[in-house]
Amino acid sequence: MSRKDSKYRGTECLNCRTPLSISEKYCHYCGQLNSTKRITLSDFIEEFFANFYAYDSKLRNSIISIFTRPGVLAKRFNNGERTNFANPFRLFLSVSILLFISFNLTKGNYKEPTNQNEIEKTINDSVTTKTTFLGQSKTQKIKDLHTDSIYSEKTLEDNCQNSFKLIKYKILSFRNFYNKNSNLSTEKALETLKFKKDRLNKFLYSKAKTFKSNEIEDEILDYFYEKLPFLIFLSLPFITIIFWLVFYKKELNYTEHLIFVYTFYTFVFMCFILFNIVGLFSDYLYDTVSMLFFLIIFPYYLYRSLRNFYQFSRWITIFKLLILHPLFAIAFLFVTFIAFILGVIIK
Repeated sequence: MSRKDSKYRGTECLNCRTPLSISEKYCHYCGQLNSTKRITLSDFIEEFFANFYAYDSKLRNSIISIFTRPGVLAKRFNNGERTNFANPFRLFLSVSILLFISFNLTKGNYKEPTNQNEIEKTINDSVTTKTTFLGQSKTQKIKDLHTDSIYSEKTLEDNCQNSFKLIKYKILSFRNFYNKNSNLSTEKALETLKFKKDRLNKFLYSKAKTFKSNEIEDEILDYFYEKLPFLIFLSLPFITIIFWLVFYKKELNYTEHLIFVYTFYTFVFMCFILFNIVGLFSDYLYDTVSMLFFLIIFPYYLYRSLRNFYQFSRWITIFKLLILHPLFAIAFLFVTFIAFILGVIIK
């Protein structure tokens, strides 16, 4: 016999002691099943699968709604239809964790050059003839700077046309030198290399040690790509303010706009997870699918989400959508800059 049968119903909730009538299947105060029957193994198993199915149903309903009816889940949740759907914030956090795991599965492998003789030759060629390793003689214009070389500060200043290139090859020179002289302190290394022992060079030398290879640009891009969920998470309060201002409606408060933002980025994160899975099998397919998403699927999905959630007309929605893009860029660049500063300091 099931614990839900009427013959087992009591007149008091066993959980919160609220008085009940025999007709009440569940406590109207705490929601616990009104049953006095002692639990058996079959009851325990039945309730376990019932609770799992209930959660699984909410999750399934939410995912189906997110992919097939953009913006509708947030609208229905705000309207009070919450029994059949997972909490948008919890769902967003769960998907964020899965995305983080997928990033670790697809993390790039950086390898050091294997031909050490060629590296030595490149280093010697780049720092000899008219340019000495210590930069003491007259420098010459070098046609191509090599990532596996060690250059003096004077050589880099004479051959780098912009600050970004100068910093890049400073880091590469520091890293190449550190790999052969890891026992030297930062100040001693800079002194040996004949670099100024100022705060910037000390900072760059300490950061050069943390790179796994000389593919520093790829490592930086991968670093930010892996931190993308965190960056988006940080930007959500700012993005919600943007939605609140651009799609202002008296009947919607800040939290209701935030729920829409959570459901939208849950879709984006789930797409990223699919991209990373595809990337495990084919880089070409990954590039093709991700390009298709950002050029076609993403703009259309955002448009449909805005139409369904805010209920504005087609042309008003398109107009407001055009306003959103530069504001998105500003908000995301601001958060990225803050995260970059923190990352550089912490790393």
